[in-house]
Amino acid sequence: MQRCPSCRVTVAGHKTCCPLCGGQLTGTPEPETEVFPALEKPRFTTGFVLRLLALLAIAVSVICVLVNIATGFHVLWSLFVVAGAACVWLAAAVAVAYRRDMTQNLGWQVVLIPVLSVLWDWWTGWRGWSIDFVLPCVCIVGVLAMLLIAVLCRLPLRAFAGPLISACAVGLVPLILIACGCIRVLLPSLLCAGLAILSLAALMLFQWQTIKAEFQRRFHL
Repeated sequence: MQRCPSCRVTVAGHKTCCPLCGGQLTGTPEPETEVFPALEKPRFTTGFVLRLLALLAIAVSVICVLVNIATGFHVLWSLFVVAGAACVWLAAAVAVAYRRDMTQNLGWQVVLIPVLSVLWDWWTGWRGWSIDFVLPCVCIVGVLAMLLIAVLCRLPLRAFAGPLISACAVGLVPLILIACGCIRVLLPSLLCAGLAILSLAALMLFQWQTIKAEFQRRFHL
């Protein structure tokens, strides 16, 4: 049996260090007394998948740049491909990192996709499609998808309150843009703002204690 001199406890199984203090163990390991079963390592880790996606994005970018060089620099279309590959990799990286928590994944995508679309809109000469359509539509889909997943999976509110509040907060941005006169197509933004306000009102009226606890947990109040 292994023993930790610092903690003065015996440790069953075969451990490389003390699970309490991380110190060196003495004694003889006894694998047959292992309490917990050995966990099977996944075939593909998150880091491996992200590196593979990065390699694919780099390969596509390099090929397009070389083709652009071979055909002449009259139109630098390869720059759009490189930027697009970077955006796709970033969105995919978030999806892979939060693949085990769909509501958290949606919360990040609701923020990331509109930001990337605004940058694309600005880079390509600003036509306003990012705030007229992408921002409100992504927020509407994100909020409805979270609620649908919560109902189907029977998730408690505390499990997705943070992402839902974040998505609703982003959904209020079109209302501010309407007040500033930046929106040309009103219907998507009005639907988005209405859904966000109704969702926040329902949370405040019926689940105030849960929302309060979520704010205290996140902001250490």
